[in-house]
Amino acid sequence: MVCVDEYGENIGTLRNLFRNLQQAVVFAKQIIELADEEYTCVGTNKWFCEKKNEYVEIKNL
Repeated sequence: MVCVDEYGENIGTLRNLFRNLQQAVVFAKQIIELADEEYTCVGTNKWFCEKKNEYVEIKNL
């Protein structure tokens, strides 16, 4: 199981579960592409939006 966590001070923590890494990556990229602000890769499967102070991260469970 793999999860995509979205977290920040304005949204709390949102967790979406997926069966495999490929599904999680597709979902995370959709979140980033649809965002109004720019996300920067800050690690393996982890992105940060400075303007919104929010993260998107893929984790293995």
